[in-house]
Order: sequence, then C-alpha cells, then structure tokens
Amino acid sequence: MAQVQDELGWLAANHDRFCAIRREFHQRPEIAFEESWTSAELARRLAALGCEISRSIGGTGFVATLKGGPGRVVALRTDMDALPQDEQTGLPYASGNAGRMHACGHDGHMTLLLATAELLVRAGPLPGTVHFICQPAEEVGRGAVAMIEDGLFDEIAPDLTFGFHNWPELPVGAVAARPGAIMAAYRKIGFVLEGQGGHAALPALSDDMYGALAALITRMNARMRAELPETAFAFTQNLGGSAANIIPARLGVSASFRYVAPDEEAAATRIAGEVAQEIASAFGITVSPEIVPVFGITRNDADAVALVAATVAGADRRLAWQDAERSSMVAEDFGAMIEDRPGCYFWIGAGMERGALHNSRFDFNETLLLTAPQLLADVLRTAMHEPA
Repeated sequence: MAQVQDELGWLAANHDRFCAIRREFHQRPEIAFEESWTSAELARRLAALGCEISRSIGGTGFVATLKGGPGRVVALRTDMDALPQDEQTGLPYASGNAGRMHACGHDGHMTLLLATAELLVRAGPLPGTVHFICQPAEEVGRGAVAMIEDGLFDEIAPDLTFGFHNWPELPVGAVAARPGAIMAAYRKIGFVLEGQGGHAALPALSDDMYGALAALITRMNARMRAELPETAFAFTQNLGGSAANIIPARLGVSASFRYVAPDEEAAATRIAGEVAQEIASAFGITVSPEIVPVFGITRNDADAVALVAATVAGADRRLAWQDAERSSMVAEDFGAMIEDRPGCYFWIGAGMERGALHNSRFDFNETLLLTAPQLLADVLRTAMHEPA
C-alpha cells in the first residue's frame, strides 16, 4: 500500500509534465500507417527510459522491452493513430495537422503507457519482462493484424497481454471489463444495384433504381431489427448518381454491422442474400450483396479479467471495479492480439465532460494521468508474479 501511495504522489507531482507530453502528441496527430513522427517520438522517450526498441513491425509499429527477472513475460499495448477529421475544440494545443485529430484519446493512451514505463523503471528491478506494444492503424482495423503478420509474436511471446481504452461512457474512477466478448466484431455489408439507366425525362425507359434502393434499405432495416435485435446495424454510405437529369444504371450502398456472437454474422449474411434476391425480383434488376470483414470480436480471458479486477480492488487508488454488463458494439482490433493467447482489454472511465469519442470537440481527460498509470504498472507487476 505504501508503494501505491508513493507512486500516486509521484504521478501528482509529475502531472504537468505528463500533460505537456500528451498535448504534444495531440498537436501532431497522424492517421493509420502514417504515424512516422508519433512512432519515432514514442520510441525515443521509451528508449530514454532504458527500453530496448525493436525494428519497425507492421509499418510504423514497434515493441519496447523492459527486461527483468525470471517471472512471467507480459505485454501492454497502446494505439498510436489519430482520425481523419478536423478538430473543433479551440484548445491552445489543438491539432496542427489539418484534417487530422486525436479524437479517440490515443494521445492519452501513449502518455499513460510512458508514465507506466517510468513507474516500473523507478521502482527498481522487475520480477519479469514487459513488452510495450506500440501499434499503428487501430482506427481502420488493420494495425494489429499488420504487426502479427510482420512477426510480432515471433519476436515476443507474452504470457499475458493487456490493452486498455479511456471510456467516456463510464465515470472517472471506474474500471470495467468482462470475460469473453467485450468489443464487437465489425463487418461492412454492401449492396450493388445494377439495371437500366437513362434520361430523367423518360423514366418509363429506365429501371426504378432509387425506388429499389429505398425498398432495399427499408426491408433490410426491418429484418435486421426484427431478427437480430441484439446487434447494431445502420446504413452509412451510398454511391451513385452523377447528374440531376440522369437516372443511374448503378447504385451502391453499405452499412455497418456489429455483433458479438458468430451465428449472428451467419444470420446477417443470409438476410442480406435474401433481401437482395427479393429486391432484384421485385424491380427486375441485379442486386449483389457483399460482406467485408473489418474488425474481429475482442474476447477476454476470464483469468486475465479476474487479475485486473483484483488489482483494482487491492489498493486505494480512487478507482473502483465494475463488471461490464454487456459487450460494447464499438469494435477494436486488439482482439487479434489475444485471439489465440490469453489477455484482457479493459475500459478506464473518463466521464463525458470532455465529450464522446470520435467527436470533433473531444479531448482526453487528463485526470486519468493521476491514477491509471499506477494501476497499469500494478497490473503488469501482478501478472509477472503469477505462476506460469
């Protein structure tokens, strides 16, 4: 307990310094696979703490390693990428890169990881080894797979791997996770409609393409809500139509589909095929469905969740554990890193006072820098002491 309070005091004394680091990351956001400055700066700071830095893995990704004793090998992952949107916070440290913004808090995640690493170094010899996985391209769902395909787990073999995310839907001070599925899989369900186009003044000579599109959207929405009510389905994009006086011969529309049970994907695929056939028959056109994987399900190991929960409850950090009642329909590619190995992804409550994630007015809640690094350090230390 004394060490916990000492480290919390140290974080408070260094809060301004870590806020300044976070704000520097915030001012220089880079999107998926373009995180050159971000990656180099994060690696530089970790190397200054004594970490061994790996080669580039998965493009701009890398691993920083703190070697310790014979205990278990553990890993902690941070995401690094920003989003392709303009910032509207008006903050003095707002994004300096037009069309780029840290609207999901990855700037804060990197700073939390740096503070965690500094706490571990400050405390002295580690019982085991810690790998800090610094991952690109989380927002597009390709960074984790890119690192794995580029040999991430050939270079390191963690016994347990942890990931985390600031979570505005939870109040500050709450930490939550659940065994099994915690984050949903994400698929794009698309449809291409092809028929006879023509002059808008002669609609009888063309197919009713937009009527077909409207019917498809209505029918697909109705069936998904009726048959898969526990999933999240919404149309999000459409393509087609080049001029006000031309009936297009080709239209495209796509939807976001989120689910946590594998049979729900099979059901959605079946529904999409049946609706496509129904609309094609009714309007005399061709309708082709397409399912595109983006993110897989993030599934937590029950023992790893229990370890985090016990660590939260084991000391007074002004943090409280909550069992997450349900999976989030938000998707996260960290699931690929723990798909075939034990791990835990958990949420750190950030409150809504700084806005919702992916909002152009969002700003990472810097009060998390006062407590979360100490929790993360203790999670890693506890995991290293666990019997193999």
